[in-house]
Amino acid sequence: MKMSAIDDFAARLGATEVMQGIQRSLKEEPARLLGDICREHEKTGQPVPDHHLHLVGYVGDAALKALLSAGLIKGHSGGRLSLFCYEPTPEGLEQYQRLKAEGFYERK
Repeated sequence: MKMSAIDDFAARLGATEVMQGIQRSLKEEPARLLGDICREHEKTGQPVPDHHLHLVGYVGDAALKALLSAGLIKGHSGGRLSLFCYEPTPEGLEQYQRLKAEGFYERK
């Protein structure tokens, strides 16, 4: 079966190192962000203020929205010091523990 022009185009771009890096970032950035939120929540027992999160560009913002949509974190009004605060849900903590057990957070 012949590929459509857009499929051929996407396959060509997908084979580049740049696009492979973007795909890896889309897969790994939400896991890194979940780890950051869970670790700070473990230390403080409090929701994590948004200004403590290291969101880089569109991928960072998308990762935060994906974690919220997946029910792995929940957001709260931040009060005076931040717009929002986030904390892991029980499902988020479970995913964090699984990633931690497999050594995901030990990688650089």
